[in-house]
Amino acid sequence: MTASNRTAPAKVNSRRAARMHAREQQRQRETRKKYTQMVIWSVVAIAVIAAVSFIVVKSVQAQPGKPVPNQGQTHIDKGAAHVAYNSKPPTSGPHWNIAGEAPVDWGIYDTQIPDEAQVHNLEHGGIMIQYDCDCPDLVAQLKDFYNRYVPTHKLPLFPNSSKIVIAPYKGLPAKITLTAWTRIDTMDDYDEARITRFIEAWRDKGPEAAP
Repeated sequence: MTASNRTAPAKVNSRRAARMHAREQQRQRETRKKYTQMVIWSVVAIAVIAAVSFIVVKSVQAQPGKPVPNQGQTHIDKGAAHVAYNSKPPTSGPHWNIAGEAPVDWGIYDTQIPDEAQVHNLEHGGIMIQYDCDCPDLVAQLKDFYNRYVPTHKLPLFPNSSKIVIAPYKGLPAKITLTAWTRIDTMDDYDEARITRFIEAWRDKGPEAAP
């Protein structure tokens, strides 16, 4: 075999090896490119999720009142024992379901409403405005607010329901306490703008749609 004949297979093998090496290099470049793109998209996705979560949290924090953990909406018999409510007044939890008694009719009361009854009002999207003080002027302001607000702010689906209750309540953390389903706000002075914001944010937002 001549020298030229011996070198021909070697050249062929060398070219084949070079092509394989080039393909391997290209494969590695494509793999690195895909990995880089995957990392970039993962970072972008994490950043978007974080931004959305931040906006949602800020939006919730900016809403009137403070959130209270949901204790459910189980119906119980009158007089039945149940877990202690996690706020005063309550904002969710076990409650009565008694025709004409729980939920109570919307409106103004001069006597305290049982916790287990008013929770049912909240379940229907109601707002409880309750006070604890020897303060006839403040009570008069709350009643006047109700009588002015309700006729001009009817609910589209329930025009005959104010979904607001005003009543006294002993042992409140402040002179005035506003409650909605899983939401509470307190104040020591009459603040009509603040009361209105709370109502507009949470009225008719309970878990059970009912008049």
